[in-house]
Amino acid sequence: AEVESDILRRVRALLRELDGHHPSCQSDRGMLRWTLHKKIEQDPSTGCVLVRILVKELERAERGDLRHYIIPLLHTLMYTLIQAPCVPDELCARVYDFCKRLLTLPQPFCTVGLHYAGRLRLERAAPGTLYQRMVISEHSLPGAPFPYQEKIFIFADPELLPEAICNALVTDTRAARLSLSPAGCMSCVVTHALQAALGDTCDIHGLRARLQALSPGDVERWFQQVVAAVEGSERGQHRARLESIYRGLLGSPPTGSAPREGLQGTPLPNPDISFHLWTEDEQLWKELVLFLRPLSQGCEPECPGQDLDAAVEIRDILGDCDCCGQSRFSVLSTDSGIERDLPAQEEPCGVPGVPGVPADTERSRLHRKGGIKKKLSPLDSVALLQAGSAVPAPGMGKGPGQVPRGSGVAPEPPAPPQRLHTARVVLLGDDRLLGRLAQAFHSLRKREARRVFLTARLDLQFYHIPVLPGQPSDPAGPEELCEVAGYLGRADPWYESNINTLCHIIPKLATMPSSPSRALVTDLFLTDVIAYYARMATQPVRFQVYSVKVLFQDPAQDPAEDVFLTELLTRVQDSPSHRGVS
Repeated sequence: AEVESDILRRVRALLRELDGHHPSCQSDRGMLRWTLHKKIEQDPSTGCVLVRILVKELERAERGDLRHYIIPLLHTLMYTLIQAPCVPDELCARVYDFCKRLLTLPQPFCTVGLHYAGRLRLERAAPGTLYQRMVISEHSLPGAPFPYQEKIFIFADPELLPEAICNALVTDTRAARLSLSPAGCMSCVVTHALQAALGDTCDIHGLRARLQALSPGDVERWFQQVVAAVEGSERGQHRARLESIYRGLLGSPPTGSAPREGLQGTPLPNPDISFHLWTEDEQLWKELVLFLRPLSQGCEPECPGQDLDAAVEIRDILGDCDCCGQSRFSVLSTDSGIERDLPAQEEPCGVPGVPGVPADTERSRLHRKGGIKKKLSPLDSVALLQAGSAVPAPGMGKGPGQVPRGSGVAPEPPAPPQRLHTARVVLLGDDRLLGRLAQAFHSLRKREARRVFLTARLDLQFYHIPVLPGQPSDPAGPEELCEVAGYLGRADPWYESNINTLCHIIPKLATMPSSPSRALVTDLFLTDVIAYYARMATQPVRFQVYSVKVLFQDPAQDPAEDVFLTELLTRVQDSPSHRGVS
């Protein structure tokens, strides 16, 4: 009863924060949700208690028409349900029925309800599925039944953020990436899946000790068996197959005699997060290409039959990489290679003894015109795009949708490539960084219009975390520099209470003096909040990207073009002879 009353008090504090009546809303906003989830992570046995309380609060908000509570509470509930070691099916059924009732409400409630209803249906059929799929995709683990991959890219402009904030984020994201190895992530998946299926009868301590004693190859073998059992079994067969895997690991069936020290859970590993200082215009495109075709795949062909130029072309894209630092020079020639296209000789000289045959004929047939040696831009390499394209190049053989010529059968169009990769790009800064994103996205779309590569294979999603360093030299106020974040907060109360509050928290944590308490807070809070935002943000808000071209009346001035998202500030110097802008 004491634990339940403490959790209820924390949930009510969250509701007061949503109403804007929390007494410490100016200093601790955004920390309440994080501290609540950290409490559940430290004591997994309270997960079911939190789920039960959140279900009651959601049903109360539905009856009282308090719709601004629904989406924030539902995100908190689902994040808890994914990490909980075992949740009774009757609780999952109540959440599932609530999500189905959201389908009768307008946007965005029906969209969020439909999204979570589908995920709950999977979780009820095979407990542990959501946890397993999240870890597999976020860490690119080799799970054949679920081949999806995700990655979080954090972009920040070093000219807009102080060096202390950039250094703190680099340190925290690097520590998060090195916290768990692929074998450790596989062990987490195996442990959580077995515990979700077997419940209290699972000896979690013995299971962890057994997995730690295995080699990485053996851990991957058991991991593949667990993934196949969760993804490809019915509800009845699912538990039976996992019990067989449990017996194979520990040598004994689950008997319920596990040591009772409270329910032990498996923490959710932090996702793969990379931090980038935005110093180049084409940096976003280059990082996305590397995500689709990693360096290990581009430097060495997978088999002798593949295009050998792919290894050279990936070096062109990665000119700054240590292992791919060689550059390639191409020859740009206007010679078609066809003999009849050779220009006619203006003053032919006869060959002695052979009438009517010019002297330079034989030599011209064997001589190729000199070309212009030009170093192509690394970002314009076409062979890399062809290597990743599903449509074969001309003369390279029949594709899967082609039929022999003259057969009388209409060729089938080639199947479009699947979007197996999801790139979650998190923008850390104010509206000026979003303007730079608009320019980079406009350039990416123009490149894709010439040849489709990224958009056909990659699900590209953008996220915005406002950060204001509080520099007094900025002429614009906080409201003017964070108009987009303010709009997103008004559209989604969950964003307002969990993400907009980071505007001043991140600079405060980054500038704290080095101490054990600072390391404890920042190493957990920053990466956890970014991961929570990227994982649970399911309500898209679409913006229009604008392109403007300014023409001057003075013919000596060239037209100016720019791309912007919400507002464009320009400074035009009037000509003394011609004043005005059209």
